[in-house]
Amino acid sequence: MRAFLALLLATIPLPAAAQIISGNATALDGDTINMTGQRIRLFAIDAPELGQKCARGETNWDCGAEAKRHLGLLLQEGEVKCRVRGQNAQGFAIGECMISERDLSEAMVAAGFAVAIENSPGDAPYLELEQGVKTTKAGIWGGTFDSPSDWRKAHPQARIAASVRPKAQGAPRSAWPSGAQVYRNAFGCAIKGNVSQRNGEYIYYLPGMNYYDGTRPERLFCTEAEAQAAGFRRSRGG
Repeated sequence: MRAFLALLLATIPLPAAAQIISGNATALDGDTINMTGQRIRLFAIDAPELGQKCARGETNWDCGAEAKRHLGLLLQEGEVKCRVRGQNAQGFAIGECMISERDLSEAMVAAGFAVAIENSPGDAPYLELEQGVKTTKAGIWGGTFDSPSDWRKAHPQARIAASVRPKAQGAPRSAWPSGAQVYRNAFGCAIKGNVSQRNGEYIYYLPGMNYYDGTRPERLFCTEAEAQAAGFRRSRGG
């Protein structure tokens, strides 16, 4: 099955078929990855920010950079697959991300490079794991540190810099209006346009639709608006 990217996702839960994003990724920091130009924030964790220092005794260390380095090492294991849960205030997709059947959020908490946070009231899936990691004094728990959220409040300029951090070299720029839902994969635009052999209709299929995988595209589009402007209609097959 070809991977696809659903960019600029709504804040409400998305249909299950439209939630999977997969591909190779790089670490932007300890809890954010870049997958072919799309930023994805790891679900239910918060890692030290780039530039943030933590303390071990009398020694300060660059825990933000170390968190990024550790996530980068995890990402070297292969292709990442994320199930998108929504979107944060900065417009990043929030995803439950796996690599080689390993939960990246869980791995970052287990290594002591991220804290568990609530996804919603009463829903903090990594909190129990965090309690165990505290006893081993792994990573940031081996000393003292400001919670990432408190550090951001105290360093607002650092937060602004992170929100406008340049994309990785070669990453495609967004060419679509703000608010458009964009579908991309590692090969480019991911909406398949096809002319029906039965009645000659121009039909397009979104990733995850029933006939998407079996459809041989004659045209590819990144947004539904592009497909509709070219005379295609959405498949009624779901």
